[in-house]
Amino acid sequence: MKRLLLGAVKIGAALIVVLVGAVFGIQHFSDGPKGPVSGGPLRAGELATAPVTDWSFAEGHTVELELVATGQSRTTGTLVYENQLYIPCDLGFVWRRLPSAGMRGIASILWSVKHWHEDAVRDGRAVIRLDGKRYEGKLVRVTDPELLAKLRPIMQDKAAKYMHATLTDAPADPEAIWFFRMDPR
Repeated sequence: MKRLLLGAVKIGAALIVVLVGAVFGIQHFSDGPKGPVSGGPLRAGELATAPVTDWSFAEGHTVELELVATGQSRTTGTLVYENQLYIPCDLGFVWRRLPSAGMRGIASILWSVKHWHEDAVRDGRAVIRLDGKRYEGKLVRVTDPELLAKLRPIMQDKAAKYMHATLTDAPADPEAIWFFRMDPR
């Protein structure tokens, strides 16, 4: 009986390994992210040839973002400020102030595996897909304190509306959110 149980555990573990490997394989070779799961390079959709100087059409949209150097893509929110497109990367600025421990717990797990922002600093070449159209550009991390002071409250308000939650008044770590501006390549 013990051998039978051990055999069943080994078969179950092997099936899990195969399933996880299949998911990662599909993810890596897919055209873009699949919902909240990251994906491969963005291939489908018309490629815009002219640089975008006014991103106001992207206001309120989520986009698919590919970092060219890694060939990985993800779905992310956007922020348009003074006609420029910004991609936020929340490293705890918003999620640490969510009202429920459950929401904070889920967000902290997602944050713990997040590293795309570091990849973007090393090589900012990016492709964004919005409404089926692809735009090439370069992500540039925003470090100007005055601009960051303007972007943070906008992002906080957008996040609260998106999550249908009132963020707690706990002090927010201003370094716990990064913004990248999408510049022409």
